[in-house]
This record gives sequence, structure tokens and C-alpha cells, in this order.
Amino acid sequence: MPSPELVAALDRVPRGAVSGLVYRHLGAGYSTMSGEGARVSGGRWNPPDSFPVIYTATPVEAAIAEFRRMAARQGRAETDFVNRRLVAYRVTLNGVLDLTQADNLAALGLTSRIITADDVVPCQAIGEAAHYVGYEGILAPSATSIGSVVAVFPTKLGASSTIEVLDEELLVRYLARADSND
Repeated sequence: MPSPELVAALDRVPRGAVSGLVYRHLGAGYSTMSGEGARVSGGRWNPPDSFPVIYTATPVEAAIAEFRRMAARQGRAETDFVNRRLVAYRVTLNGVLDLTQADNLAALGLTSRIITADDVVPCQAIGEAAHYVGYEGILAPSATSIGSVVAVFPTKLGASSTIEVLDEELLVRYLARADSND
């Protein structure tokens, strides 16, 4: 159960909207519409063994930067992830906690430094409380300093909100094509 103070603070933050293309790097064996890996292992915006989250980023360069950050943190080469996929989605979310807005950060006692730090515990507390009060997801600056992360709470989507898979390809193919265009 999230802290009552945090729940009360979130209830006062206006809900924002996110609409457009988002991207996700995804391991082999995971469904494009599942947030089960994040539910089990946790992530920046959810603690382990909690609730599913579909972690996406925008623009595509942000998703690539998130992938590279993950590989580096694991001490592995990008080429070790040959079966990882890059998935493109179109989202329309109408009940988002927008942490790109200074007023919303201030209302929750947060700073951009806190929400992009290596210590994810404060972010997990925010995510847990946001999920509890019914937000559909969180829009926040990426910890890579490139673009934004859109953490979608698929079990909280309202009737007018959608997440739809547009395309997917092997990430190594995308990276090879992008590198040849540089």
C-alpha cells in the first residue's frame, strides 16, 4: 500500500495525455503487449513482484539509448542481444502522470535528478502510488538524457486509451541500418 501522503499528493496532480509513436526494446519470448517481465523484475516505475508495465520511449533514439544503457549496466556487448526486438507502438493515453512538467515534480517533492538517478526506489514509490490511484502510466525524462520514457500501465487503461503495435524488427538489424546511415 502506498503512503497516504503520496496518494493524496497524486490526487491533486492533473492528469495529462500522451499520443503518438513510442518504441520499446524487448527480449525474445516476451509478448509485445505484456508487461510481465517488468511485473516480475520491477523497473524504474514499479517494484518487483507488483504490476505489469510496458516500458516505452520516444523518440526511437531514446529507446536505443535505453537499450545501450541496459547492455552497459550488464557489462555486455550490444551484439550479445541478437534476438532482442525493437517494437513501434501508437499510443493514446488520457490519464498520465506527466513528470516532464516542473509543477508536477514540485507537487510531489521531486526533481529531475531524483527521477533519473540510479537509485530507483523513489520512482518505484511514485509508480506504485500512481498505479494505485488509477493513472494509466507515467511520462518522464529518460535516465539516458535522450527523450522521454512512457511507462504504460496496461491494466489501468481507460476506455478511450489505446496501445497498438505498429511494427517490430530485430534490434540488431535496426542498429546495423542506422549505423550504415551515419
